[in-house]
Amino acid sequence: MANPLWTHDRKAAKGLPGIVGVDEAGRGCLAGPVVAGATLLPSGFFSKATNRRKCAEVNDSKQLDQAKREKLFGILQSLMEGGELWFATGEASVDEIERENIVGGTCLAMHRAMDALAELSGGLWKPRGKDDLAEGLFATEEGASEPPWLVLVDGRPMKRLPYLHEGLVKGDTLSLSVAMASIAAKVTRDRLMARMAERYPEYDF
Repeated sequence: MANPLWTHDRKAAKGLPGIVGVDEAGRGCLAGPVVAGATLLPSGFFSKATNRRKCAEVNDSKQLDQAKREKLFGILQSLMEGGELWFATGEASVDEIERENIVGGTCLAMHRAMDALAELSGGLWKPRGKDDLAEGLFATEEGASEPPWLVLVDGRPMKRLPYLHEGLVKGDTLSLSVAMASIAAKVTRDRLMARMAERYPEYDF
């Protein structure tokens, strides 16, 4: 049986170019940056049984132990190397969080992750500003219109995130792309904090 998160996104992406999921790690932590992950799944991703099998264990990163997160992160990397999906991360520093508050810092990290994802995908997907939406369709460079990608952000919509998106409460337990983003963000942040712990052992990170 297919992972229910897979089924959710396959249905959500039907008739669209694909789906982008965004999530963060570190928002409730006392030390270190907040890291956001963003994952792009083209609609064709869901047509391959091999992709479905590789995603069978993908879930909210908080429901996985470290070993399983690392394993799934490796699967994401192999899928990206094969051109099946793309993912990227972005972060906001402690200084930026103090200046912008945690919500602003989270939006900044998500903004950076989405920008990095757009670049990695080679223009397959471009984040759209909230003012770009026109009657549910976007104009292409050739002047034709196309349905927009579905962009899901875990939780409620982020008013300070300038890109068009939809909020999905508990999205990391419902959406494959959001869960993948949560894994990317969590593993990236955990590795960063491990490096910080080695460099600054006196802080006991």
